[in-house]
Amino acid sequence: MPAKLSIDPRLFNPKFRFRAKEIALIHDCWEQGGSILLTGIRRTGKSEVLKAALHRLALAGHPVGHLDVQDYDSLARFYQDLLEILLRHAPITVRDRLGELVKGAAGLPDALACWIRGQISEVNVAEMLELKLNPPAEQLLRYWQPLVEELASAMAVHEDARTLPVIGIDELPFMLENLLRAGVETRELTIMLASLRKLRAAGLRLIVAGSISFENLLTLNDIPHTVLGGFSRQSIPPFSREEAAIYLREELAGSPAGEAAMIELALDTLPDCVPEFLWIAVPRLKGCKNRQASEEALHQEVLPAIRRSFLQQFEERLGKNYTIDELPCAERILDAIAEGAPDGSRIDGSKLPTGYQRVLLKLQYDNFIIDGTDFKWRFSLNLVRQWWRAQRGMA
Repeated sequence: MPAKLSIDPRLFNPKFRFRAKEIALIHDCWEQGGSILLTGIRRTGKSEVLKAALHRLALAGHPVGHLDVQDYDSLARFYQDLLEILLRHAPITVRDRLGELVKGAAGLPDALACWIRGQISEVNVAEMLELKLNPPAEQLLRYWQPLVEELASAMAVHEDARTLPVIGIDELPFMLENLLRAGVETRELTIMLASLRKLRAAGLRLIVAGSISFENLLTLNDIPHTVLGGFSRQSIPPFSREEAAIYLREELAGSPAGEAAMIELALDTLPDCVPEFLWIAVPRLKGCKNRQASEEALHQEVLPAIRRSFLQQFEERLGKNYTIDELPCAERILDAIAEGAPDGSRIDGSKLPTGYQRVLLKLQYDNFIIDGTDFKWRFSLNLVRQWWRAQRGMA
């Protein structure tokens, strides 16, 4: 499958809301030559923010590229798609310089060097034609490091780094998981992440979307955190209650469910103001003509749909990601947090098995828990807290 060079048309969906501040900060970071790591719990709209920021930059005439790598399980495919974006959207001076460099690159085999020069010629002659990207996959994988050296050298001498393309890489943690499951060595993943850092150092700007516990994934797999150095981290929170109320009023306008009292009922019933919870609720509330109908829809349709959509991933990860020895420890940690206040509880490590810190990292990575205030831990969503308390028979 070729790289996705266009921006998802869902960006034009009027349901995209309330992220002007975040997008402005992203654009300011890019203007300063920086790169962004978008974090946040799942389903809060990180991907939509990433695409919206790229789309608005593209509307201003700046070259952008977008890769959704959630389903990637091949490093060679990732390298090929990233290279396609770079060759297609880099300024001509950078491509010409790269062409000169690869001619004498001692670290590249002749076949790969000739292929790269061919792609550069193809782009220079006809910008809008699809590239003929059929390199020997093993060569691209094997020689990625020296190729990145040449790319970085070509970019570093470019007069204005702000004319280089801005590239969005969506769901990078999922790709890392896929590669690990496919047996790719962590050494290869370290090389890949380090190559992104080298390209950033040469002027390439990125926006990478990942879970709030991206660092934990690296820790759990002994990958140095230095590969993420230099990213400006920006968290995408759920909607505030006020934002959720505005959204529901707009979407339910003209129906009884859009009245103020009915909006408050919906917000009091929904476990969290996660955007997707609201998207699930709206079509099921539109036809409700009174409070009783709204209550029935919320409890019999909306909440079950939210649980089906969100809780399966937690059940699956708890069953698959924890060893027989780790699972009891995970349960004890979750029990302690569930028995505490909703805004967070501290964990007494002296009452937990040796090595509980690794389990704690896994629970963060799997989005069960997130940092609370004052060194406390809390559930990532109220929905997850409600589910766990129900599973464990807590009142």
